[in-house]
Amino acid sequence: MDEDDDSEGWEETQYESLDWGDEEESSSLVALYPATSKPSQAALVLIIAGFVLLGTATTMNGLLNDEEKIQGVTAKYNDVMGEMGIEIEQEEEIDEDFVRKILKFGMIWELVCAILAFVGGALLMMRQNYNMVLIGCSAAIVGLGGLLLSTLLGAIALYLTFQSRPEFGIAEQDESW
Repeated sequence: MDEDDDSEGWEETQYESLDWGDEEESSSLVALYPATSKPSQAALVLIIAGFVLLGTATTMNGLLNDEEKIQGVTAKYNDVMGEMGIEIEQEEEIDEDFVRKILKFGMIWELVCAILAFVGGALLMMRQNYNMVLIGCSAAIVGLGGLLLSTLLGAIALYLTFQSRPEFGIAEQDESW
């Protein structure tokens, strides 16, 4: 095949009819957002918060299975109530069953918050499902964690997630009234 054969059916007017992409059309708007490392940093912080919450749930499980510590916590709570001047009668005292119920609820709460934080961290790393990421950050904030460390880490992750909204494809909204 010769090059002359390829251009044989070509006319000069066809050159002008080609779409070179110079014309701006409102329907073919492509917005590019700069990629930053903020979602990765937020994901790492959120996963660390999940491990803190998981450690807290494990600690509560250990307390729940230790009879001696349950009795100690029960006695300490009743002593503190007496020191604060709160008059409690014998049937209103905190008993071991009440302490066990509180520890079970707290352990389940921490475990659920840890799972949500892990899921939020994984989705944040992949930059998917912004709403679930916000739920994961919120779960890390409301989880107790050790010395409220998960709350601090969840707040940091939430701040970084808000900063990286454009990377999820969420355009900045015009909030001028």
